[in-house]
Amino acid sequence: MHRLMLATLISQMENRLLAENSATQTLEHWLREHALLGAHETLRAEREASAHSPCPSDLLAALDLTTPQGGQSLRYRKIRLAGHNRIYSEAENWFVPERLTKTMTEALEQTDTPFGRVVSPLRFTRQLIRRETLWSPLPDLWETQPHLPNSATEADPLALPPHLFRHIALLRTHAGIPFSLVVETYTPQAFAFPPPVLR
Repeated sequence: MHRLMLATLISQMENRLLAENSATQTLEHWLREHALLGAHETLRAEREASAHSPCPSDLLAALDLTTPQGGQSLRYRKIRLAGHNRIYSEAENWFVPERLTKTMTEALEQTDTPFGRVVSPLRFTRQLIRRETLWSPLPDLWETQPHLPNSATEADPLALPPHLFRHIALLRTHAGIPFSLVVETYTPQAFAFPPPVLR
């Protein structure tokens, strides 16, 4: 039953993330609802200042940089969204600075402010490119098996992996101009509350 509960919660959270444009705000709302974040608290972004990674070639075309763009470049940013000594997600962003304001670019390169918060004035939209399930509390074809794995107990809690699922998305300005690719990988920490007691 605990495995079914967790599978339902993961699905609920993922559906919310897919339905909204700002992953940071959606994650914060989820954490507040489940008492993992205070009513007026916000997540902080822990930025890896020296991080560098080339944009995957199969995603690069989505940014429309495959043809000459008048000297437009591509920058990289890697952060972890954290709160109360827990990491809730890890995000990689490739963005085109010439499609942002100078203030936005400086904030992304010099501060730990979450990406979505920095670019919110663009009234951006989010287009899902790909989603990946990295782990499930239920085994494949569980519905055809006569017995499910034993549920967790306080003495023997369900072991969770470091990552649950991943979303890859394209961000566009309100005018429809693509300006960023984001790869977000979510951890189990958003479910770090005890399950209901079964009676």
